[in-house]
Amino acid sequence: MAPDTRLRLAAVKKGLEDIIAPLIPADAAFAQEQLGLILRSIEIVRDQIPHEDAFLIHDAHAFAALGRELLELAEGQGAVLQPLRDAIDDVEAAVPHAAVPRAKVEGCAQAVRQRIEEAVDTLGQDPAMLAKIGPSVLRFTRRQTELERRWVVATGFDPAPADLPALDTFLYQSAPG
Repeated sequence: MAPDTRLRLAAVKKGLEDIIAPLIPADAAFAQEQLGLILRSIEIVRDQIPHEDAFLIHDAHAFAALGRELLELAEGQGAVLQPLRDAIDDVEAAVPHAAVPRAKVEGCAQAVRQRIEEAVDTLGQDPAMLAKIGPSVLRFTRRQTELERRWVVATGFDPAPADLPALDTFLYQSAPG
């Protein structure tokens, strides 16, 4: 399961339109107006999600560029500007210069999942090879299942949410491999 927040928001919107909206009386103008704002907000968020990382990356570098310009203009101000220099250095060290388009990442991820499935299906036909690759596949599957359970833990359906590692331990450490 790949996280698909846009799809989840579409389901929420559909539920609001198909189940909640018909229950709001026609003469409840304020409720109708608020529902309309909620539905439009959901659409805005759905449209923004694929571009959010790119926006943040652009923002960080745009502000760093302004900061560099201010440093040049205020040359000789020394220690007063050191925190600005440090912040610019942090942007340069931590923020990539360009985001990878989400559709490209999604396409690559889908392709590698598909090729792995095909490879395991083919290789698994040989019992000796299955015994060789099986432990790796099971180890990965266990970890991936934990990640996917953590991703949706707020739904309240997980039988043991306290047993799951924090989302940060999955997403913000070095990628496996």
